Amino acid sequence: MGGTIAKFVKQKEKVIKVVFTHGEKSIPHYQESVVKRARRRETKDASDFIGIKETIYLGLGDTKVKKESNKERIRKKVYEIIKQYKPEKIFIPSALDIHPDHQAVHDTVLKVLDEKIVNYPIYAYEVWNIMKEDYPIVYEDISEFMRKKMEYIRSFKSQWMYMFTLYLPAYFRARTYGRKIKVKFAERFYKIR
Repeated sequence: MGGTIAKFVKQKEKVIKVVFTHGEKSIPHYQESVVKRARRRETKDASDFIGIKETIYLGLGDTKVKKESNKERIRKKVYEIIKQYKPEKIFIPSALDIHPDHQAVHDTVLKVLDEKIVNYPIYAYEVWNIMKEDYPIVYEDISEFMRKKMEYIRSFKSQWMYMFTLYLPAYFRARTYGRKIKVKFAERFYKIR
C-alpha cells in the first residue's frame, strides 16, 4: 500500500489516512500509554515522509475494534469522514487479513456504506499475509516508489519486530506482482466494489 500512496501523492492526489487504533497492546512489556505515544509519533513521521497531509485518529481500543465499531457513534464518525472527503477510492485491509482489528476495519467500512446506501470504489489490500480473494485484481505499478515504500515500512520503529517479518516478503511480493504487469514492482489490490 505504501508504494501506491507515494504514487498518488506524486500525482497530487489528496490522501487521507484513517487510523482506527494506536495498537497500544502490541508491545506487551511497555505501558500502553508509552506505546500509544510512540505509535502516534511514528504514524505522523511516516505520513510526513510519504506525503500524507492528514491523518484522522478514531482512538478505538487495540484488539477491540470489532466490539467498538458496532457502536452507532463510531459508525457515524466513519460515515462523516467519508461524506466530508468524498473519496474517489477507499482502501481497506482484506477480510482475509489474519489480524482481527484489520478484519473489523474492513467490515465496519462496508457496513457503514451499506447502511447509508453509498457507493464508492473499494479496494482491499494485503497487510500480513498473501491472500487470494474472488474479486477482480488491480495491480498498481510502484517501480518508481519501491524504495520509498521500503523506507516507509522502516518508519514504524516500535513495530520493527513485526515489520521485520514483513520486510523481505513485501519486497518479493512487489517483484512478483510487477512481473504480472511487466514492470519492476507492483502492489496488488482486490476491487471489492
